[in-house]
Amino acid sequence: MVVCTASVIPGVQCTTSVSGVCPTMCPTHWSASSSYCPVLTMPVWKQLYGMEQVWLAEFHQLFNQYLPHRWYLTALDHKPAGAWNIFVDSAKVRFCCEECGHGWTSMKGRVGFWFIFNPTVGEGIVTFKLYGQQCDRCKCGRYEPAMWYPEEVVKVLVNIYNRVGQLFYGFYQPPIHMNRRPGKPRNPHNSDLCQACKDGVCTERR
Repeated sequence: MVVCTASVIPGVQCTTSVSGVCPTMCPTHWSASSSYCPVLTMPVWKQLYGMEQVWLAEFHQLFNQYLPHRWYLTALDHKPAGAWNIFVDSAKVRFCCEECGHGWTSMKGRVGFWFIFNPTVGEGIVTFKLYGQQCDRCKCGRYEPAMWYPEEVVKVLVNIYNRVGQLFYGFYQPPIHMNRRPGKPRNPHNSDLCQACKDGVCTERR
């Protein structure tokens, strides 16, 4: 169970030794002038209680099914530039304000995925950003990081796995799982407090 606390842990220091799924730099065979070349930086990954390991392990389990092609996962703190494929998903998440301690649940927790595949070398990269929300009580203006439930992590990674399969591996209209943990939010989604809305990637479809 996710509990409301202001304490978060820093992200994993991602190297290729972590399940082989998280590169920290552009591989040498991705030409710097190529539209495929991802210039990646690893920000602090604010996930509670080691949840970053859940993201990495589940991604590794799913995307290993695309072997011998290799896929890599990395977190971003902003949208990447360039011609990336994009997929935005939603989940039930929990927030806690570090300023006043107010906690709230949202059924509109957003994650943005940007992904590319280089068929020449048989490698692809999935980058993602976990979007935050502002506290509606103290209105400090800071976007609080979302605390994700493990089953919600699995759901959105299955969805991005299927989307990659549809675009690059001939999956025929793979299902997009939209189920979430049960919940009854007391307030409607407030776009003024939503970081994904500000970034232009939020959607009310799901």
